[in-house]
Amino acid sequence: MVNSSHNSAGSHRAEPFQSIQFSGEPETELLSPYESRIQAVRYAGTRGADLARANGLLAHNDTFMVNLSASARHRGRIGDIRFDRPLQRGQVSFIPHNHYIDLEFPSDFRSLMLFIPSVDLQRVIAELGVHQLQPIISERNDRLSQLAAMVAAELRAPGFASDLMTDGLIRAIGAALVQRESTPHDHVGGRIHLSPVRLAKVMDYIESTLDREIHLTDLATIAGLSPFHFSRVFKLETGETPYHFVGMRRLERARLMLLSSDMPLAELALSCGFASQSHFTAAFSKAMGVSPGRYRRMRGR
Repeated sequence: MVNSSHNSAGSHRAEPFQSIQFSGEPETELLSPYESRIQAVRYAGTRGADLARANGLLAHNDTFMVNLSASARHRGRIGDIRFDRPLQRGQVSFIPHNHYIDLEFPSDFRSLMLFIPSVDLQRVIAELGVHQLQPIISERNDRLSQLAAMVAAELRAPGFASDLMTDGLIRAIGAALVQRESTPHDHVGGRIHLSPVRLAKVMDYIESTLDREIHLTDLATIAGLSPFHFSRVFKLETGETPYHFVGMRRLERARLMLLSSDMPLAELALSCGFASQSHFTAAFSKAMGVSPGRYRRMRGR
């Protein structure tokens, strides 16, 4: 088996993906920032014979795949499960961490692959009352397919609250994987409230950490609620979801900094929670309809 460190275009591949050994040179595109906690890879086939093989163990990541190819078949083993099944466009597969894979499939098979730290999904499913997820092998699930595409799109072009958006999407994937739409005791949700004191603490935390990643679990912990209940009551209290609220606060910080300082855009991007100037520029341009540089010049700087 061959396990190369880059594709034919010479671009980096996600670290979890590199632990998979292929029978030929895989054609891949890394859709997420290389340092991203969650990795998204577009796999576009393997060079070589008509059939390709892949094997490996992703010890610390849960792997989620969406089939982008037309009809074909694949066979092999995922953990203790042996299978021989048809492949169709839009099907999804899920491989929990610590499941060894040994797969055979057409060399022109294409897929979107998400590598999610197992601790992230484990935290979500535990809140839903589930302790272990079982593999899914080439099943039709439009909801999961859509969520995976949304995660990949957010990782590729982060917005002003991308950390919270990604958190929410992973939670939605976890909920869909255990076939639930809400927490087991959701009937008590209507009686849960966020006190003014705790809401103020949440707001203070958001303002003090706009330059860093903000996760839903952090906000929920400060509020003394589960992440699922926190999202609901936060919107009831503020009229905004946590994602939209944080996004607007970061956008407002960026706008004011552009007007009041000559800080280089690369430094300003970091101050607003972005890992790169390019991602900041894309997000600001999308939100304001004008690039940061032009916005600064339009205001006389």
